[in-house]
Amino acid sequence: MDSIDTKILQILEKNTVSGETLAKKFGLSRTAIWKRIKKLESLGYKFEHKKEGYKLIEKSLYLLENEVKPYLKTKLIGKSYLWFETLNSSNIYAKENNLEEGTVVVAEKQTAGKGRKGRKWISLPLKGIYFSIVLQPKITIDKLLQISLLFPLAIRKTIEDFQINANIKWPNDVYICGKKVSGTLIETDIELSDVKKLIVGIGINVNYSKENFKEIKDIATSLLIEKGKPIDRKKFFGELLNNIEDYYFKFLENKLNPVKEVDKYLLWKGERVKIIDDEKIYEGIFKGLNEYGGIKLDINGQEKNFYTGDLSLRVIK
Repeated sequence: MDSIDTKILQILEKNTVSGETLAKKFGLSRTAIWKRIKKLESLGYKFEHKKEGYKLIEKSLYLLENEVKPYLKTKLIGKSYLWFETLNSSNIYAKENNLEEGTVVVAEKQTAGKGRKGRKWISLPLKGIYFSIVLQPKITIDKLLQISLLFPLAIRKTIEDFQINANIKWPNDVYICGKKVSGTLIETDIELSDVKKLIVGIGINVNYSKENFKEIKDIATSLLIEKGKPIDRKKFFGELLNNIEDYYFKFLENKLNPVKEVDKYLLWKGERVKIIDDEKIYEGIFKGLNEYGGIKLDINGQEKNFYTGDLSLRVIK
């Protein structure tokens, strides 16, 4: 969508205007205006077609740039905004293209969306938010786990702003009432000991119903299910990008310690958990995070630190 499309929408939101008038205003033919109206309709906008002209009667439900921008207060994140109705994966697209820092890649539907460990992420159109952000933080690799904590922290904060309580499951999932609502997949470009680029892929279950989850309904939830009513995806997405940028800049300026913040909202802290690390299973009491963002387990009185692995609650039978 270009600037002319955006201006046409702004005009037709307020008034009924003929194709001839629009054509004169933009120096186009009436056929060109008609084609633009048809393109906008393909993006989900609905118009009245009268003798007097066109009138916008319903905005698109898609997370198009001009639909999200009214909620954005960012300077970096979202300055370049790429929207796709369908993608294999927003992370794959971001990796395969040379995108500037702050670029947001949004897909209404992903055919090959992935979570951690290559797990598939369900991506139904208009039900969730699936996107990637390209960042160039210029940090050393010892800060990598810390910066990765910023994203579940921002997601949890945004969910809280919509009056829903949420917790963070280490390293970067967000849970509500013991069920997963969001996941983050971070892919890195590292040169020697420096992080040159981060591609941060995020998936959030926004307006999924219980029926949408089918076989994973016992382990997954959505904001709609927990709130009891639909969530405005555009507003939520805009506020989330604002929160991510706020945390990102504060972290780079040493004004935010994500380890201390995430530690407040950790799922299962103080409980007996198990972690699978390099195909070995360890069990112990979850004591929280260490200074680098790894987890501390008390295993038979001995503290052991982990920086990778799958964490789960130990179910006592």
